[in-house]
Amino acid sequence: MAGPVSLNAIDTPDLEQTQFGPDMQRWLANTTDSINESLRIISEAFSNLITANGTDVGGAGAGPITVTVTGLTPSGFVNANLISSSNPVTILSVVPGTNGFDITFSADPGASAIIVYQAFTAQPQ
Repeated sequence: MAGPVSLNAIDTPDLEQTQFGPDMQRWLANTTDSINESLRIISEAFSNLITANGTDVGGAGAGPITVTVTGLTPSGFVNANLISSSNPVTILSVVPGTNGFDITFSADPGASAIIVYQAFTAQPQ
């Protein structure tokens, strides 16, 4: 399971002890605020990430094939991409469930079907 991403905020510079004029001081303060807001948004985006991983789910037919992801719930979200497969297929569906998700292909992918995925908890409304 992935650990939480922690991005520390930048301290506002002590502008009163610089030789900068008021315009430069205002620019520095605004830039610091903008960077901190961006860091907050990025941290929030990653706060719901359970895991980012890859696996070979080939050899089990077209599916649904269950991939274990501890902590995933049916209200979570999974983004999965097919990297390669023995046979030409596409992903038809990815359905989150309790501690895993089911993936279904358009046909039997053959002996190898490498997928990469990111699983997220449900975001609070």
